[in-house]
Amino acid sequence: MAHERRTRIGLATALAGLGPLAAQLPPLPPLGPDWQAPTPGELLPLRPQGPGESREGAVPLRYWGKDVKETRGGWEMDDGAVASPDLLLLADHIKYSTLTGEIEAEGHIRMEGPGLRLRCGRLHMDWKRQVGEAWALDMELPPSWYLKSDKVAFTTLKHWDFEKVELSPCPQEQPGWKALVSRLTVDLDKYATIRNLWIWVGKVPTFYYLPWAVYPAKAERTSGLLPISLSFSGPMGASTTVPYYQVLGDTADVTVSPEYFTRQGTLWGGEARWNPEPTHQGSLAGQFIKQRTDDMRRYRFSLKDIWQREDGWQFAADINRASDALLETDYGQGLARLGGTPFDSALYLGRNFPWASFSFNSSEQLTYFTSDSSSPLYNANFPNSLRRQVLPSVQGSLYPVPLGSFYLDAGVRMGRMTYKLDILPASDGTVPNDTYAWRRDDGFLRLQGRVGQWGPLRADLETLGRYTRYSRSLGMSLFDTANVTNGNLNITTSPFQVDAPALDRILGSARLQLSAPPIGRSYTDVNLFGYKGEIKHVMNPYFAVLSTSKASAEGRIPHFDDVDSQPGVGNSAAGERSLELGVKQHFLGRPGLNVPFLDLVRWRISSKFHMAPILLNDGQVKKGWATLDNDLDVEPDENLRISFRRSSDVSDSDADQSLSADYKAGDGTRFNLAYYSTGINRLLVRQKGIQLGGLKRLWNDDVRLEFQANYDFKRRAFAGSQVALAYVTPCVAYSLRFSHIGITVPGSLTKEDRLDVVVTLRSLGDLGKYTF
Repeated sequence: MAHERRTRIGLATALAGLGPLAAQLPPLPPLGPDWQAPTPGELLPLRPQGPGESREGAVPLRYWGKDVKETRGGWEMDDGAVASPDLLLLADHIKYSTLTGEIEAEGHIRMEGPGLRLRCGRLHMDWKRQVGEAWALDMELPPSWYLKSDKVAFTTLKHWDFEKVELSPCPQEQPGWKALVSRLTVDLDKYATIRNLWIWVGKVPTFYYLPWAVYPAKAERTSGLLPISLSFSGPMGASTTVPYYQVLGDTADVTVSPEYFTRQGTLWGGEARWNPEPTHQGSLAGQFIKQRTDDMRRYRFSLKDIWQREDGWQFAADINRASDALLETDYGQGLARLGGTPFDSALYLGRNFPWASFSFNSSEQLTYFTSDSSSPLYNANFPNSLRRQVLPSVQGSLYPVPLGSFYLDAGVRMGRMTYKLDILPASDGTVPNDTYAWRRDDGFLRLQGRVGQWGPLRADLETLGRYTRYSRSLGMSLFDTANVTNGNLNITTSPFQVDAPALDRILGSARLQLSAPPIGRSYTDVNLFGYKGEIKHVMNPYFAVLSTSKASAEGRIPHFDDVDSQPGVGNSAAGERSLELGVKQHFLGRPGLNVPFLDLVRWRISSKFHMAPILLNDGQVKKGWATLDNDLDVEPDENLRISFRRSSDVSDSDADQSLSADYKAGDGTRFNLAYYSTGINRLLVRQKGIQLGGLKRLWNDDVRLEFQANYDFKRRAFAGSQVALAYVTPCVAYSLRFSHIGITVPGSLTKEDRLDVVVTLRSLGDLGKYTF
């Protein structure tokens, strides 16, 4: 939906408005001259104007050539050049009249000026008034268009009237695609008028025909229609889009792009953009349709705005609303838009001071639950979906202040939290309470720094004190490590029913770390797995003790975010008492003595011994050696990277296990493979699977194979996959794309398996898209 800023020069920009340059097309080859014309440097200095009486007010010019002949009232020459301050003309034969100021030229004509490069076979023009005609025309239009015409009449170099035009971005004698136009009238200060435009791909005519059209032709942004796009999709039928672009001053514009589907009706779409200052920009985009088949109203709207003022104030908005998650999938946006956040929104207003920061925040997230969720916290009483809101939150932070060898910082956060549940009515028809809201006021004070040096060991200490007040709490002690069955939490009530009396939590947390100095060893003449050279192994072991207190009613605290579930030092859980043993390692290598060392392998591994039961991020409660954190990165050269991560740390909510490999070749070929097991939200709904992707370039990059697949172990099915095969020529790309979209939401109109055939033209975009 988003468009780049429009720069229109004649018909070139009118066609360019259809879409951005296709990313898969290679760069254009340079256009070489079709004759050995003298360069301007060879032609200058030019001899003064020849003898003869010039008409009154004739423009000064200089000329040079072979066999210059003075004639009555003018001169003529062969292989010559004529120049004025803003125009240069080269031709095989030139004849000039000093009485009328008219020039006649024939053979290999080249005329150049500001924004003008023209070649033709014959030219007749008034040199001063810049009015005339040209035949057998070959012209270059910025930024990368080539125009051929049987005849053109021009009045000044900004007003052109072409007959029988062939327009293409391809410099080849036989272009990959071209637009044939019976007549083209261009006013570079206003508009371009087109009659009978027909697009051909090679020698094959296409369905793209326009009997008449008017497009902006000014060099700057100008209001007007953008070219039509056509496509076909089985469930939606054929579709056509007629976009309109409206300029709103120098800093704003609007694009309206309704798309008509023969089977579903009109999908109304549009976007407004603004950029009043270099540090302030934003956009408002939306889509809406009332489907014919089921009268369902579907929509999506998005507001984005960023404003960073010089006085320290910052404003950011990312507001999204959608009827469902599959609107863009159903109506042709495809797999690339899946995995986005059409329901999440956030607002931020804050200011940074030299010593502190202050902000207002609001946010909203929507989460869907399915009956096959494997989380220990999932139960049959869960709602279909959950909306989490922070409306609003006030935050303040004190930047670290030095106190000797320590630093002191603090923070405060006050806000209103809300759960909105999608719950079906009970069997007796009653509707349970679906909204739970409470206030949470939180503040902390943290002191951290270096304690000292104990022999070879360095000691670092981090302490934290925190106070949190909840205006409401859970009705039962849900998140209590004493409430355990077979190592998992025993869920007896929903974790969203925050309707019990208020409670306060006061806790303290401290972590002491002892770090040994780096130790290492060098190994010369290493020959391992194809690597030859010197290896240096450096390791830095450390030992840490951590203790975090907890409140007596800890199990009744709602786990809305990290402030609730991980309130201690280093995002430690309430009640955590642990010993941590770890080591950071680097393997540095170089192939020779005069070559610098490269960081080939980075490996960090640590484990915690929990002296008290602890709730891990996978919903399990364990004691003893229960936490392992392993992070390994191997980069033997710039083409290969292997990464392994294994974590059961309670503070890690992104990925607890992953193994990935990435490979890149010099020709642009790439391949990646990853295994992951992830907690995808704070409510511990998990995801496991394999992701495979890559790009293979074949036959001098004429053929490209790109693929991406995601296999979900829980569903035992592919969640989302795509394979694309493209044949690329200098100006046209033909692509065949197969997509599998794992659709779990009922009511979608899109097939899970889809085949798209797309023809993409350089500088024009997709000529047509056919979906089966």
